[in-house]
Amino acid sequence: MSKDRKRRGPRAAANAALGLDAFERISAVEGVRLTDEMRRDLLAFEREQIGAQERTRFIAEKYGCEPSC
Repeated sequence: MSKDRKRRGPRAAANAALGLDAFERISAVEGVRLTDEMRRDLLAFEREQIGAQERTRFIAEKYGCEPSC
C-alpha cells in the first residue's frame, strides 16, 4: 500500500529570489562574506522589489566572469 504524500505548507515559487538575510545565512555556512557593495546591491533589490530574472541579469553582468572563465 502506498500513500500519496501531500506537501504541507506553502510551495516554493519556481523563480524564487533570495533576499539579503537568506543569502547571508547561506554564505556564512560556506565561509563567504558580502562586500559593502554587494550588500548595497541586495538591499536595493529588496527596496525596489526587483524580480528574480532582473536580479540574475544584474548580478551576472556586474559580478559574472567572462565567457573564457
